[in-house]
Amino acid sequence: MKKIVLILGFFLCFNVNTWAQNVNNPKWDGIWEYQRYTINPSGVLEITACNNNECNFNISTANGAHVCNIEGILKTNGNKAEYKEKSKNYEGKIEDLIITFNLNTDKNIIKVDANYASRKYCGMQGHFIGEYENKNNPLRYDTGFDCWAKNLTDTEKTICASQQLARASKEIIENYPTMQDKDWYNKRDVCNNDEKCLWNFYISSIKSGYEKKSGKPVNLYEYMGNLEEDAWYYPTDFSLLTDFFIKNMQENDYNEWVLNFSQISLGDNKCDKCYYHEYGLAGLYTIMESAFYISKDEIWLAFLHIDENPKERYIIVYTFPEKEEKDIPIVFGDWLNRLKPHFPNGIKLKYFANR
Repeated sequence: MKKIVLILGFFLCFNVNTWAQNVNNPKWDGIWEYQRYTINPSGVLEITACNNNECNFNISTANGAHVCNIEGILKTNGNKAEYKEKSKNYEGKIEDLIITFNLNTDKNIIKVDANYASRKYCGMQGHFIGEYENKNNPLRYDTGFDCWAKNLTDTEKTICASQQLARASKEIIENYPTMQDKDWYNKRDVCNNDEKCLWNFYISSIKSGYEKKSGKPVNLYEYMGNLEEDAWYYPTDFSLLTDFFIKNMQENDYNEWVLNFSQISLGDNKCDKCYYHEYGLAGLYTIMESAFYISKDEIWLAFLHIDENPKERYIIVYTFPEKEEKDIPIVFGDWLNRLKPHFPNGIKLKYFANR
């Protein structure tokens, strides 16, 4: 019996001390951004003052208007950490509320998981669960190839760091993979790190791939009409429309749209020609939106302009020169009307340069 007690005691001591193996763990320190290059949900994990296997932490996330916030002290052990507290579950029973943190030192990412924490500290659809990337990491968008590879060329690094090039790369890989032969790569790599050169190369490749696949020239309206539901934040088949916007919008307007709203979600059952995006700001009960409408003979693009001056809040609407505000399609107008009460300056109508 004594031997059994001693053995159990040994394991108890081991379990108690397992979080005290590393005295100092500074690799946890820093600002970690939630799934860094998605738009909504969003969030920030801040870890500071790591010493004696403990760190201070704060997480703030937002999924639309559903905001989460929690702060406390992490217990670290190598590349693992946890936060624990006693809390009532939905049945009123006292249970351990646990948030776990797993650090991937190769990618400089922390994966967060939780049991009841999101239910206690978040509104409805809000949550902490996900991957948080170190803010100091180089840009790495979803390109369809491995942007974490250690032998990336300068061309590949440039593509990984550009939202537009990354989307175009993914579109080629998913829709026209057979065109990526040795000759194609050689032509691409001539651009080296020139983003404009790479963009023109990808647009030319996408058009060529589409024409070979469909057996007919690209018609933008028909092309966009064939869009299919795809990945939540990175829909493919969008680069040609982006190229149209680049060439036909005022540069400052295009840059404003790209900064906040360029990742468009597909599929609105109320309007099969409407494409929209909601952008949630972490920690704020704010949702900003962008949308466009396309049919066989017209394009309407709308996005919100919010200046630091509260009086400069209006909706920028782009369309073709012969159109007027009264020509806005009804279903698209319904979307605009929902936003108008919050934007005292109403609609500012602008025109694409060419048809």
